[in-house]
Amino acid sequence: MTPLSTATALLLWLATQAPQASKPPAPAPPPLEVRHVPLAQVFSGRGELVLEAEVTPAFRLGQLVAHHRVAGQSTFQETAFTLIEPSHYAATLPLPPEQRAPVEYYLTVRDTDGKQSFPFASAEAPHTVLIQVPDKELEREALLASHGHRRSRVALFAEYVDYGSTRAGTVRYLDRYYRLEADYLHRLLTDVAGIRVDSIRIGVGHLRARIPPSELPIPSEFPPLEIPPTRRTGLDYGFSELEVSLSPHFGYTTRLVLGGNAEGFAAGLGGRLRIGPVRGSHVELEGETTSGLGSSGTVRLAWDTVPRVPMSAAIQVTSFPDGPTGVRLLYRADFELSPSLTLGAQVGYQARISISGGPTLGLASSYAW
Repeated sequence: MTPLSTATALLLWLATQAPQASKPPAPAPPPLEVRHVPLAQVFSGRGELVLEAEVTPAFRLGQLVAHHRVAGQSTFQETAFTLIEPSHYAATLPLPPEQRAPVEYYLTVRDTDGKQSFPFASAEAPHTVLIQVPDKELEREALLASHGHRRSRVALFAEYVDYGSTRAGTVRYLDRYYRLEADYLHRLLTDVAGIRVDSIRIGVGHLRARIPPSELPIPSEFPPLEIPPTRRTGLDYGFSELEVSLSPHFGYTTRLVLGGNAEGFAAGLGGRLRIGPVRGSHVELEGETTSGLGSSGTVRLAWDTVPRVPMSAAIQVTSFPDGPTGVRLLYRADFELSPSLTLGAQVGYQARISISGGPTLGLASSYAW
C-alpha cells in the first residue's frame, strides 16, 4: 500500500469515529389558553344561557365542555362548545322560562395530546349565574299563584230582583225581574305594549221582567188591588269582557252586550274601573247601558279580610230594565269551598219610589282549573 492510500484510509477511519452532531430538540407545542368571561346574571324568559370562550391556539383544542346544573341538583349535565368564528366558541345551555333557581357551571378543556384541565371554576366550586326576574313577571306570577295557577273558570249566576209594587189609584203594578247568566273566563296575564291583559270573559244571559207602564195611569174602572196587564220585557243576550291592568293598583274592564227580544236587536256597552289590587281590597266604579233595557251606575267596595270569604258591598242607581230610575243596595259573599269550587250569595234591597221597594236574592257558583 502506498503512503498516500494509507493516509486516506486513516482519515476515513477517523471520520467514522468522530461523534455525530446531535439534532436540535423539537420545539414544545404552545400551551392551550382558554379565556372566558363569566356571566353574573341573566334575565328569565330567554329560553337559553349562552357561554362564550376564546381558545388559542385553536388547532390545539380537543374538546371544551361546560358542566352545568340547576342550583340544588347533585349532578352536572355536559354541553360541548362549538366553533362560531375563528378561535371563538360558544355553548348554549337550556334555560326554561319558568326557571328561577340559579345555574351553576364550570369548564373543562382537553388538548390534542389528551391532557385535561379546568380553565374556569370546578365541580367543587362552580360559578353561579343568578336568574333575574322583571318586576312585572314577579307580579304576574304572584297573581297567578293567588288563583292557584288556575287559568280557566266557568261560572253560573242567578238573580231575582223585586222593586215591590207600585200603586196608581186603586191599581197595583208589579215591578220585578229575574236574570240567569253563564260565562267562561280565561286568565291571560300577558303584557301587550306595556299593558297587562288580565283576562277575557264570554257568556250568555236570559232576562225576563214585569214592569209598570212608563206613565202610570189612574184608572177608576179597576177594582182595588186588581192587577191590570203590565209591560213585559226581557232580553236573550251574549256578552264579552276584556280586563286590563295599567298598574298593580289600577285596571279597567270593557263589556260588550249583543242580544235580542220581541222588539228586535239590542246592543249595550259597559265599563268597570278598578282602584286597588285585583286580589285584595279595592273600589270599583261601573257603568252600563243597553238599548231597550236602560242604564246603571255602580260603586262597589270589595275586601278579603276574612280568609276564603271575599265580600263586597255596592250601591247602584239604575233604570234597568226599562223602568223608572231606582236605587239598589247590594251585599255579596263568596265562600271558597276548595281551591277550585266557589259558592256565593247576594242579598239586597231596592226601590224606585220612596214608598215601594223589595228584596234581591242572588246565587252564584264557579269552578276553576
